[in-house]
Amino acid sequence: MTLEIDIEAARERVSDTQALYREVCALMFFRYGETPTANKLYQLVRKGSMSAPAKALRDFWTEVREKSRIDVGQPELPAEVAAAAGELAATLWRLSSDAANAGLEVFKQDAQRETVAATEHAQRMVAERDAAILAAEHASHDVAELGLENARLQARLVELETARAMLEGQLTQFRQEAASAATALADARRDFAEELGKLRRTHDQSEQRLIAVEKRALMEIDSERTAARQARQELQASIERAAEVQTSHQAERDQLRDALSTAKTQLAASMTRCASIEGELAAKRTALDEQMAASGLLRERLEALSNQMVEGGRPPISNVPHRPRRPLSTGKRGVRRELKFTDMAARRPTSSGR
Repeated sequence: MTLEIDIEAARERVSDTQALYREVCALMFFRYGETPTANKLYQLVRKGSMSAPAKALRDFWTEVREKSRIDVGQPELPAEVAAAAGELAATLWRLSSDAANAGLEVFKQDAQRETVAATEHAQRMVAERDAAILAAEHASHDVAELGLENARLQARLVELETARAMLEGQLTQFRQEAASAATALADARRDFAEELGKLRRTHDQSEQRLIAVEKRALMEIDSERTAARQARQELQASIERAAEVQTSHQAERDQLRDALSTAKTQLAASMTRCASIEGELAAKRTALDEQMAASGLLRERLEALSNQMVEGGRPPISNVPHRPRRPLSTGKRGVRRELKFTDMAARRPTSSGR
């Protein structure tokens, strides 16, 4: 398949002029290894004005440069390292492409030089043969020498034909090597395109993971803010409750202080009343002791009188019943119990206030 056939196929596929020129640029550069120019493009396509192939050629080289720049989008690499790696890969690809194109151009130049030399040599041989024939026609009298010269020229022609066949074989071999180089270049470009697609997919996946991580971080920040706001609200509520508790404790302390003052007043009154009661008890105890002494004397007199009556033959006087002696400590014990209960009642609000 030749370039003209591919251009005709492209004409059938693509109707836009700029797209057709870019397609022809791609065919010349990538498939046939030729550097496209504006004049050559116009001669091959013959469509539009002269500015159309120039613009298409600029767009084609811009697209090639953009595709040759590799973006290594690994999340663990710094931006400078990723850019340097991309530039290195692009430089390697460009150098390999230039080296392959240079080798192909050298093969073409060598083949063209050898073909030109063989053609020139063949032309010289043809001129020599013509000169020999002309000389044979002019020198018909020397037929034997002409026959020998003709045989020599025929042998020389055979040699030239053999040399030409060898040159054609070499040219064919060079063309095969050029085709192999073009195939290798196409394989390298295809591998490079596949690797570039993998890198782009990896970059897209990394970008998606980064977006997911960012969303998750935003959700965690919102939850932390909500927790902090709830904590502040709970702290404010705790402060308010503490203030209420402190106010209630102060009111209760004031009440207990007032109750303590009242209890102290009541205790002082109770102590005064207790002192007066103890004085009365002491007076009653003295009077009771006097009455007991008088009762003892009276009992002794009654016993003496009874003895006298027994001795005189009279029946004895029965014992005079007397009231049982009430223990004196009962009233005092009750007063002390009342004083103890009053003292405990006075002390209990004091300890509660503390």
